[in-house]
Amino acid sequence: MLKCGIIGFGGLGKVHFKGLCKLEEKGCVKIVALCDIQEEQFVLKTDTNLGSEQIIVDMSKYKIFADYKKMLSECDLDFVVVALPTFLHAPVSIDAMEAGCSVFCEKPMAINAEQAKKMLDVSKEKNKHLMIGHNLRFWPDYIKLKEFIDSGKYGKVVRAEFSRLSGTPKWGWNNWFMKEEMSGSAPLDLHIHDVDAVNWLFGPPDTVCSSATHVVTPFDSIVTQYIYPDDKVVIATGDWGFQEKFPFRMTFSVRFEKATVEMDHKGFNIYTDESAETISFPECDSYYDEMVHFVECIIENKPISVNLPEYSLKTLEIALAEKDSSFSGKPISFL
Repeated sequence: MLKCGIIGFGGLGKVHFKGLCKLEEKGCVKIVALCDIQEEQFVLKTDTNLGSEQIIVDMSKYKIFADYKKMLSECDLDFVVVALPTFLHAPVSIDAMEAGCSVFCEKPMAINAEQAKKMLDVSKEKNKHLMIGHNLRFWPDYIKLKEFIDSGKYGKVVRAEFSRLSGTPKWGWNNWFMKEEMSGSAPLDLHIHDVDAVNWLFGPPDTVCSSATHVVTPFDSIVTQYIYPDDKVVIATGDWGFQEKFPFRMTFSVRFEKATVEMDHKGFNIYTDESAETISFPECDSYYDEMVHFVECIIENKPISVNLPEYSLKTLEIALAEKDSSFSGKPISFL
């Protein structure tokens, strides 16, 4: 049984706590320690763009810390979940791996590529598993879309568009989402989900060409075209500048040669010249599924396969290039 701890008990810390409790019931893990600089997080409701998470923790069951370094030194842990503001992802993950823990770190991998590369180097040096929480790789709609792309069932992709829209995230600790130096703003926090989807579905682009707005926060929205050698059109939009009551929305539409596949709030739809079909997927939890994969890889001593940290590094590099492109007004090439 793997012993684990959670560092950061905000919205996603609570989400992962629920998943780890399920794995604890199955005898796979034992939650030993929880860490947050705000002790009230263990009883407070926390807002996210998907709603609110509230878990009242029985604090007698766990070792509770306000200092993650103290937690790492006093607890013999096999892995930790890092669910902190983005600017803390790399330093805390590196400290954890150097203390002998494997790490599941929330997305994005780091605030810059240099820190992400250091995380990757330390994971290899210490022979520790490192996985970043790009959960769309475990989301049934995106998995089915990838099956269609890889199989060629409907021919080649002609055009693909991804969109992720949200109200402004004003709920974070110390208002960290609103500070670009802490969050990377919408491109690294919100939009990066679709950047990773594009990277996973089509591979890294040759070039990115982006435009951004800076009204509510720096880079409160970004629109990017990803250039590929086969001339398919791939576009993604991320925007967290909407008003407070605006509902979170994530969508995609992909036009193949022989069909169009669309996901919106109504479901997963396939349109051909002859038919319109809606596919229903069994209820799932992509946050739980990604954690299952991570834990299985540690238990079976096998490499991460669905979401290698090298992929997460490339996703981060693409998102950072988008910011550079929007700032300079020029395309950024990876060739």
